[in-house]
Amino acid sequence: MLSESVQFDPAGSRSSYSDQPVPPGGIVRALRLAAESGGLDAVSELYNEALRYATEGHLRQARERLSVLLALAPEDGEARLLLAKVHVAGQRWREALAALDEAHSCGEQVPMALRQAVEEHLRADEASEEEHRAARTAREQGEIKALRQEARRLRSENAQLVGRNRDLEKETRKWAWTTAAVTAVAILFVVGNLFYALISGLSAPAVADAGPDAGPTAVEPVAAPHPPVATPPTAPAATPVAPAPVKPLGQRAADALRTQPGLEGSQIELTIDGEKAILGGSVPRYRQVKDAEHALLGVDGIHAVDSSRVTLLARTRGAQHTVVKGNNLSNIAYEYYGDSSKAKAILKANHALLHGRPDLQIGQHLTLPAIQ
Repeated sequence: MLSESVQFDPAGSRSSYSDQPVPPGGIVRALRLAAESGGLDAVSELYNEALRYATEGHLRQARERLSVLLALAPEDGEARLLLAKVHVAGQRWREALAALDEAHSCGEQVPMALRQAVEEHLRADEASEEEHRAARTAREQGEIKALRQEARRLRSENAQLVGRNRDLEKETRKWAWTTAAVTAVAILFVVGNLFYALISGLSAPAVADAGPDAGPTAVEPVAAPHPPVATPPTAPAATPVAPAPVKPLGQRAADALRTQPGLEGSQIELTIDGEKAILGGSVPRYRQVKDAEHALLGVDGIHAVDSSRVTLLARTRGAQHTVVKGNNLSNIAYEYYGDSSKAKAILKANHALLHGRPDLQIGQHLTLPAIQ
């Protein structure tokens, strides 16, 4: 700490040219006696000068003169009473009360009305400070509550995204297995056809061609033919199943927006730029922008969404809202404006209904003002 690192060196004391030594603690008394021996009543002159400064409204100079006076004459109760009055004029209530107590301890008669006025102002200041602390605490608690609600909402959205990601992974694995099965069936079909063609070529009879000059040939006896053996009919070869056609990315993104709940009344314009979806148009509430972003991020092939061009009608035109269970001004401001701090604007716009208090009742109809 800084106070522990500061050191005082006794060798750094100054040389004194006084004619006689002054004992420790006696320099103030020596100054007073020296002034009196020179014909100067320093205590009275300082009092009069302080009184003149206080009368003219120069409170700082008056306090400085009285501080010097009390250093020369600590037992001067009248000077301490004047210092208390100077503190009262400057609204320094704690210092004024301390000066009144010191004046009383020095035997000075302290006006009871003055003490009561100082104590009342001091209590009023303390009550005002306590009220400011309570208001600041309430505001901080409201902000903490809003942050907790926002954190719960984000956790819920994260859980939904995780679930959607798992569903997409399952769908991807299903398509992979389907593709592998179709490929295997096609390979078996081709191999079966090749094997059947090979067997048919090997079983065809060979015919010898005899020339015109060939002599008689001996004919070997031919054994009686065996009865034909019935062969089981072959099953028709399976035909490969073609995979379902994949829709274009833009069409899939548009379908996701159409099937996303909560986008009623919105006029959203969609543009696809590579793997990025760009939103435009207008929506009544900020929450609908977030719902549209979540719907598009769930489409395979879209990795980013830009919604900076979407116009919030609640900000430009205002809106009406009916209070439901769980509503407060902070989450209503976030749902419509995307900013919880706009709860003050809603409270002000509904002063006739809420009377300056953020207490909501289910079924109340709130007017949400347009903001910039």
